[in-house]
Amino acid sequence: MGIVIQTELVTPEALLLSEEFMLVTAPGVDGYFGVMSGHTPFVTLLKAGVLSAGAGDEDARQYVIAGGFAEVRPDKVTILTERALPREQITKQLVADEKHEAETKLAQAEGDQETTLIAYWKARMDFVKVCQELLKKEQG
Repeated sequence: MGIVIQTELVTPEALLLSEEFMLVTAPGVDGYFGVMSGHTPFVTLLKAGVLSAGAGDEDARQYVIAGGFAEVRPDKVTILTERALPREQITKQLVADEKHEAETKLAQAEGDQETTLIAYWKARMDFVKVCQELLKKEQG
């Protein structure tokens, strides 16, 4: 398999991924970045986007993540996020349900001027947008 890096994807509910890959690509706030074994250590913020783990598109594991943090070490990358879904679980119905919930909760939060809730539901809307873009890309 070559030189690999241990990769962990963690949400508050579960450890979703703990495997070795040759390449991990993540959505940093300043753009996507790639990590391979031996990378210089750093910690960075992530935005909503697609986390890809694998050597090529055909065998890469993909997850839509809702932002968070990445800790990169020479032998390991850890992704901490509030929400993540494997690509194969993302459907039109799931996206429609997520969008409806986020729009409803965001409207309620804005009415109450609750800034923490507003930020949370805006982030969930960003997550929905990434899911929508992924589905559109695959359709056309």
